[in-house]
Amino acid sequence: MKTIAIFYQGRKQDSSRFAAQLVPTLEQQGHTVRAIDIHQEGLDSFVSNEHVSFLGCDVVLVLGGDGTIVHAARMCAATNIPIVGVNFGRVGFLTELEPADIATDLDYYLNGDASVWVDERTMLHAVLEQDGKSEEFLALNDIVIARGTWPRVVQVGVWVDDYYYNTSYADGMIISTATGSTAYNMAVGGPLLHPQVESTVLTPIATHLASDRSLIIQPDATIKLQIFTGSQNGVFSADGQLNREVKDGAIITVHKSKYVTRFLRRRPPTYFYQIINAKLRNDNPAANEINHANRVND
Repeated sequence: MKTIAIFYQGRKQDSSRFAAQLVPTLEQQGHTVRAIDIHQEGLDSFVSNEHVSFLGCDVVLVLGGDGTIVHAARMCAATNIPIVGVNFGRVGFLTELEPADIATDLDYYLNGDASVWVDERTMLHAVLEQDGKSEEFLALNDIVIARGTWPRVVQVGVWVDDYYYNTSYADGMIISTATGSTAYNMAVGGPLLHPQVESTVLTPIATHLASDRSLIIQPDATIKLQIFTGSQNGVFSADGQLNREVKDGAIITVHKSKYVTRFLRRRPPTYFYQIINAKLRNDNPAANEINHANRVND
């Protein structure tokens, strides 16, 4: 029997109701279950010591969308506990199961079936320095530095392994993992990376110069960004969830974290192409019309 943690969003009725029904079902099967309202844990949660409610669990079931899973990933990273994502969101790039699959498929993940494999995802470690102080962050998706509320471009100086690369005049800059390449990076036209790629992607946001393009960086590189905001303040964000106001001249240093996020999968690695194709098709009205016409003509 297993010790299972269930992460859910208590403020969302669908996932909290499902968690309340799932706990007694798993307990009746002989498992030990710990239900945790992830919202109560706080967005800054990062588990790095033994004083946590889910330490010693064999697996974490996360009930939610990709945002909830990204939050859970930071919480679980230092514990090395694998995650199974149950989709209560829209797209579900990171989820593995639909709620209706739990009754028939969950045992595969709990019993170590031969069809289950561990999907390890690269994470980022970032240090924000300003006003003589520094703060550290962990991210699964991305680190972003950008302008504030005023519609003015900022300057972002870029160094890779202490080599000065360039200065971008843009709304900001994204440093993305392969996992995060399907998030903000994709929204601004950056390249998509297969999740098993360990490289990071450097993508300017609404760059002033057409020649300022995305750059794929080698896995072990250290990237330093310095933002020059003029009279306004800027914004720093890790995973779109941990946000800080930054001042002119703030420095952000990013490299691959020693931690990884571990997902349990039965879907093959090629499923990534299927979900990307579906996402792009759903976002493309012209493609939708063509697909509709093809179905009509079949």
